Amino acid sequence: MVDYPLNFKAESQAEKEEKKWRLKTDEGLKTEMSTPEKFGGSSTNPSPEDLFNASLNTCILATFKITAERKNLEYETLEVNSDTSLARNDDGRPVMRESDIEVGVFGITDRELALEVAEICERNCFIHNSVKTEIKMNFKFNPNK
Repeated sequence: MVDYPLNFKAESQAEKEEKKWRLKTDEGLKTEMSTPEKFGGSSTNPSPEDLFNASLNTCILATFKITAERKNLEYETLEVNSDTSLARNDDGRPVMRESDIEVGVFGITDRELALEVAEICERNCFIHNSVKTEIKMNFKFNPNK
């Protein structure tokens, strides 16, 4: 059982004259970051927007894997694709407005159990539950890849 609350730490450091900065997390991620190319940054480094989208993407993947293991769901491959849009809200400020997430589960033998696991994931993905972004999920179950 997990003993809550859990804390996660990150450090960032930037030099004034550089367009990129360094990010380090307590879980071992070390990378250089920048704003998106459309905002004058670089396409060679991830942006905060990239990491936000990746968090939405990989949280559902991790939640599905853990739930499938607990429910003994047999599958071969899990693929998650996400497309998250940055738009302006009603007062003109930019926000991550919506995310379309498609989850492909391949090699399943029990479609009903896969649907149950998907429903649990949609309710319990804690990153999704923590953001204001509208999240649209689409699960596809296929017996073969």
